[in-house]
Amino acid sequence: MTIQAQSLLNNLDDRSSLQRSNVDGCCLTWRAWGSQNIDRRPLVLLHGGFGAWNHWVRNIPVLEKDFNVLAVDLPGCGDSSDPPKPYTAKSLADIVSCSLDEVLGQDVPFDLIAFSFGGFLSGLIAHSQKRRINSVTLIGSPILGLTGDGPANDLIEVPKDLSESEKKPMYLHNLRQLMVHKPESADELALTIHIENMAKARLRSRGIARTLVLADSLKNLPCSLHCLFGEQDRTLYPDLDGIEKYVRDIHPGASFEIVEGAGHWVQFEAPKRVNAILSRILTENSF
Repeated sequence: MTIQAQSLLNNLDDRSSLQRSNVDGCCLTWRAWGSQNIDRRPLVLLHGGFGAWNHWVRNIPVLEKDFNVLAVDLPGCGDSSDPPKPYTAKSLADIVSCSLDEVLGQDVPFDLIAFSFGGFLSGLIAHSQKRRINSVTLIGSPILGLTGDGPANDLIEVPKDLSESEKKPMYLHNLRQLMVHKPESADELALTIHIENMAKARLRSRGIARTLVLADSLKNLPCSLHCLFGEQDRTLYPDLDGIEKYVRDIHPGASFEIVEGAGHWVQFEAPKRVNAILSRILTENSF
């Protein structure tokens, strides 16, 4: 962990406007940027499993120039509290949806961008918010379910009783194995984010990610759908083509973008390309 990486995260966090909401005893923490764009339709960001708002560290500074951006820490992640147990994709989505009603108000239209596990909640949220959701953009979400084999599962379990110096190479291995394609993309900023998020993560999301809840919830989606994947995303093993075919079959008007040379955490590894795609999607789908 470098001082420079931590300083970048702290500065972005300090610039945010903090909001909290309580839904059935689960307190969600929201951060907002781009207050000068308060008259524009809000852009809601959902992070990936074992993550937090900082999954968007290389996107928020660009998006906040033109949009009112809100990023939540999902239940059991980051600075949000744990959801009631037992939890399901539906119960987690309901918490986030109710929290949106509190944070945004019940009549404000919004766009939703969801990364990885956040995508498994996005379709359910879209249906519950059908009166006002404008678009859903999925980034790196294994729509047909995360498989139990393949390289995305070859991770090292990091014992809690190890020192930080002993844990660091293990976290680095997992980061390179799961999240990025190029080894150098697992830089000090990525490692700082990963270590911080793993220390706070309590939600066990992989059981939900192995289901077809996202695939099913994308049927009859009440808004436009957009998909964005890194070409080398290991969570999509074995077949990105199958995912595209499924999306085309159920939602012929959906856009489907593949970013070459990038892995699962594509918005971090290829931020310029992803930020340009997101800006285009949001501009073309404005009303």
